[in-house]
Amino acid sequence: MLSLKCSSLIDVLKFATYNIHMDENTVVNLLAIETATPKWRIARSAGAVYIMLIALMIACISIGNLLYESFQISRHITQPILYVLIAISGVYLYRKHYIYYRYTLTDELLAIEEVGGKAEKTIAVIELMDIRAISAYESRMKTSDRIIRASLPPRSAQTLVEASLDGKNIILTISASEEFVNKLTAQWHDCAESIQ
Repeated sequence: MLSLKCSSLIDVLKFATYNIHMDENTVVNLLAIETATPKWRIARSAGAVYIMLIALMIACISIGNLLYESFQISRHITQPILYVLIAISGVYLYRKHYIYYRYTLTDELLAIEEVGGKAEKTIAVIELMDIRAISAYESRMKTSDRIIRASLPPRSAQTLVEASLDGKNIILTISASEEFVNKLTAQWHDCAESIQ
């Protein structure tokens, strides 16, 4: 799904000067912006998540009371453990239901952002000439490279981008559409050919 919003990464992208001799402004050729969002389901609606968290809190309080009544385990011991369980569940729900990713492709860069609510975090900005390979997700991938997940389930629909970032080999998983991956692959090949 193409996003109509401009990426905030445009400000941090490396610019190419259009005409150095005439002191013109720098130009970035934006090729594609795409946003990967989780599929909407009733279980992912804000109301359903709110109800699940309330039910989880009531269940944890009930479990704490049951442990106290049945086994005489102090609430000072059980409540912190159960509240940590609630916090972990809240973080899990947030990461699985509200995080989405924005991929920005220019003529020289691939930029990836993680967006959650109003907060945006830049995951990676990779020069296309630093990309080593682009391939479909492999279920039994064995690698010593650092894996950065910037994708949504299912894994079978994910694309792997192998690159060098700050001198380290990394593998990025992205959930881009076939159209975006084709544009990325074509631009990557063009970049590689222009270097040779």
